[in-house]
Amino acid sequence: MRTTKIIAFSVPPGFEREIQQHAKSEHRTVSEYLREAVRQYMTLREFERTRKTVSKRLKRKGIKPADVEAVLSGVRKRA
Repeated sequence: MRTTKIIAFSVPPGFEREIQQHAKSEHRTVSEYLREAVRQYMTLREFERTRKTVSKRLKRKGIKPADVEAVLSGVRKRA
């Protein structure tokens, strides 16, 4: 029984060559390369969603980015 699923999608020929070149330069299969690219994309999107949520909450409470930086700077100095 397979432990993976196959997902097919189309890309322009030039992009396919580019993907293959990048995968080869990293000594990975195209599948490994694309899995990592999708993982990174999903992580980035989740980070952006979290950042937006936190920004909205801080704004509602009247906390500015400079206030957050000041607190973090103080914490870093103590660490």
